[in-house]
Amino acid sequence: MNLDFSNIGKRLQETRIQNQISQKYMAEYLNISIPYIRKLENGKINIELEKFLKICDFLNISIQDVLNEKNQNTVKYMDKELYELIMKCNLEKQKLICSMVKLLFKNQVI
Repeated sequence: MNLDFSNIGKRLQETRIQNQISQKYMAEYLNISIPYIRKLENGKINIELEKFLKICDFLNISIQDVLNEKNQNTVKYMDKELYELIMKCNLEKQKLICSMVKLLFKNQVI
């Protein structure tokens, strides 16, 4: 399995910034250097497994989310779009949508 360390670094950086965590604080907390974090976030180095696990735990992000090749912005957009469409429906229609989705999963249609 080939890993794209550039994308991994970007995802870790995005999560760190979203959580308003500085590189300095993260470095001090995890006992790693700021230059290491910079190189990691810029995809200049391959991350060691032990440090990767510590960073994911610190940032409260799943390893799967970091390694996922899907464009996270697209996923967020789709989540938002679906949510907005459902919220436009009355409660009865929302229940119907939920029932339909459950039925589709039950019958392995989706």
